[in-house]
Amino acid sequence: MTDFRALCAELHAAFNTYAVDMKHHDLLERARALLAEPEAEGPSADELIGLALEREPWATWLRSGGCLESAHCELVDLMLAAIARWGRR
Repeated sequence: MTDFRALCAELHAAFNTYAVDMKHHDLLERARALLAEPEAEGPSADELIGLALEREPWATWLRSGGCLESAHCELVDLMLAAIARWGRR
């Protein structure tokens, strides 16, 4: 999976060495400012369980012994895998 943040940092470093016009300078400054912001942490396991409890059939499955009492939850693992593959955590 592409690390877009690292790619943006690499592009910024490469283009920041050139003399650029004001429009491109502003673009570089915006990129630098965004790169300086911390990355969002993403949802916790408890937040993911809470989200699943709001939707059927997951709520019924969880309440019938799915994984509410377990430290290891396959549903949370699936949701985290989906976030890792197609989103950000």
